Amino acid sequence: MSDENTNKAENSFLFQVNLGGMIDILSNHLYSSPDVFIRELLQNGADAIRAREKTDKDFTDKSIDIKLYDDSRLVFCDCGTGLTEEEIHKFLAVIGQSSKHNISDQKEKSDYIGRFGIGLLSCFLVSDEICVRTRSMKTPDVTLEWRGKPDGTYTINECEQITHIGTQIILESKDDSKQYFTAEKISELVRYYAMPLPYPIYMCTQDVKTRLNPPFPQGKSAHAQVMDLGKMIFGCDFLDFIPLQSKNNTFSGVAFIMAQEVAPTARHSHRIYLKNMLLTENGERLLPKWAFFLRCFINTDGLRPTASREDFYEDDKLIEAREELHECITEYLEKLSDAKPQIFARLIRTHRLAVSSVAADDDSLYRAFFPYLTFETSFGSIIGRQLLEYTDEITYTNYIDEYRQISSVFLARGRMLVNAGYTYVRQLIGRMSLINENAVVSELNIHDIDDMLYDAQGISVSEISRFNKKCSDILSDYDCRALLKRFEPEELPVLYTIDDNALMLRDIQQSIEKSDEMFSDMLNSFAEELDDDTAATLYINSDNSLVKRLIDTQDAQRLECCIKILYVQALLTGGYPMHSGEMQVLNDNLLQLLDWSL
Repeated sequence: MSDENTNKAENSFLFQVNLGGMIDILSNHLYSSPDVFIRELLQNGADAIRAREKTDKDFTDKSIDIKLYDDSRLVFCDCGTGLTEEEIHKFLAVIGQSSKHNISDQKEKSDYIGRFGIGLLSCFLVSDEICVRTRSMKTPDVTLEWRGKPDGTYTINECEQITHIGTQIILESKDDSKQYFTAEKISELVRYYAMPLPYPIYMCTQDVKTRLNPPFPQGKSAHAQVMDLGKMIFGCDFLDFIPLQSKNNTFSGVAFIMAQEVAPTARHSHRIYLKNMLLTENGERLLPKWAFFLRCFINTDGLRPTASREDFYEDDKLIEAREELHECITEYLEKLSDAKPQIFARLIRTHRLAVSSVAADDDSLYRAFFPYLTFETSFGSIIGRQLLEYTDEITYTNYIDEYRQISSVFLARGRMLVNAGYTYVRQLIGRMSLINENAVVSELNIHDIDDMLYDAQGISVSEISRFNKKCSDILSDYDCRALLKRFEPEELPVLYTIDDNALMLRDIQQSIEKSDEMFSDMLNSFAEELDDDTAATLYINSDNSLVKRLIDTQDAQRLECCIKILYVQALLTGGYPMHSGEMQVLNDNLLQLLDWSL
């Protein structure tokens, strides 16, 4: 051996592990709650049973028993393979070594739940000692007792024979962990962590033995059983459920459709299991963002968990599963209108925002959903199918305020105007050619509104010009011009329109009124950039009876009073942001009218 290699060998050392420090890491950093010790015990028990299934063809008692004594002593029993003394030294006393690996090449055995060889340490979060009594199928005449302590010491001794091959784990509660040693709490945690586990799990208290994980629904009443299961798990009613089955057998489960509307920003709780044991309630890594109206119960065998087994690694498998889940959900929704029309109608009504969001991005779901979605139009509330049957041009406006102002004008002229000021409506309207290639859809151009209005009749050009100037002077303080036009309906005296820059200016001016000095200076600088390029117009209807009298009046004071009232009325009708001075203008001029009447 060379001197260089000799020096390397002499300088090689083994890591020393502080078990107390490891437990602190588990408690405060790796696991989110001490109650995960139930999950770890269930995982170990299930894996031991699964291992015995592979070698013992006569094995029938595939169950896990949980025995509770005096709300402080827990005995967790499985009928799995059990451990020999050599295996105890190898797997219970070596941190990070797991019996779920092939020792020779360290490849993970994919049919087991646990992976990291640290799960048993989680029991130290609730107990000062872990006692394991085990009888191996390899040495069935011997029962061994292993006792481990948080300081890293452990003992192994033979003990009284346990009744069956398998393992018992005995825990005595810490004083501050007794809340985890009640029948009610343990039953809750078992159902939470191991609902889909195929092996029966029983709670044994005195002479009562209760199964905690019911068998999965099957038979003719399976649909009703699944719906009941969803209510039991999530505590609410659902419209229906969507079967989830991966073509590559990566996952299976159901997605329950909420019966009540939910906000996209609300916390969405799911149950996502890895090899039948709960991994996470968070579906963000796995589910489409638009699926906020679903609550999912999913089990996966092929995805890779993080070390804490509370989430998935982002890898190719996860991306593939995410795409498959998207396909499962969208394919079901696409067929729902024909298969279950009543459920489909309720889904559309209840979850319009979610349905619109997915239809805006997915062509197949767009074709399925669009005919049933409702839209606010100048002809009233209509469904997408009616829009598709409309043969003339469809115009939409992106602003609710603008729609409120001019929808009556569109109606009077027999034209279709759609309010696209609501979320996703513009995207939905703009894609109508996917279903009807002859559909003509265009966005309203505010500068083209003049084309929808007629010139005033029976009034000279000079008189119109003088009236426009008088009214524009009255409204000059509000950055608004006035134009006398003729339009329908006659009952509408004025029509207020505003371009994007002018609307932004109004918003800025309103904010300035409410802000402190520092922000006012900043907002004023923004406003100065817009002042020279803004356009707000008050169209005055020459066919309106009130306006006719205003045109004829020679009283400048009365004209100013009425024009200001009509201006503020137009703002209120359109829902535009009001300045404090404009509301005062309305009050002052209404009082003036009242004074004149008296």
